[in-house]
Amino acid sequence: MLHPLPATIFGLCWLLLPTGGAADIVKFQADDWVTECNTADQRPDEDCSIIGVFRNTLPDGVKGSFSLLVDLKNHQVAVVGEPAPVRTSLRIDKNPALQCTGTPHCIFARSDADTVTRQLQYGSLILVDVFTAKSLFRFSLSTKGYQAGLAKIQAMGYRPPAG
Repeated sequence: MLHPLPATIFGLCWLLLPTGGAADIVKFQADDWVTECNTADQRPDEDCSIIGVFRNTLPDGVKGSFSLLVDLKNHQVAVVGEPAPVRTSLRIDKNPALQCTGTPHCIFARSDADTVTRQLQYGSLILVDVFTAKSLFRFSLSTKGYQAGLAKIQAMGYRPPAG
């Protein structure tokens, strides 16, 4: 049986791809982060996302696999995964925690997404609590892979919004 998380991430990323013409996808990985850009129009700001992946098995054997998706084109941040998140709390360094709710995709409000994106550029550690219908998963994730991905696409010409 295929794990549903890659299909969920693929589905979200697929929705973000522009239609028409053959897509040129640039993809690279740093730490637990994967950066993908559609560069068909030679404009890296057209469609880039940076995805942090985290997995855990709880002491009772329940497995969780989640992704923090940062969609730079649409300025959205979401947490997706299995089991489906109901609520997520995200804290970067000592900044106040930000929360999202929703199943199966926990999408942060636009203002919170802008804050998360800005904090990821300069922060060092992310603490993530993912609440599912029956479990709580706690993760920590370095921002180094996110920053490396952002630096790579900046070298390709992408300029993040000023914040």
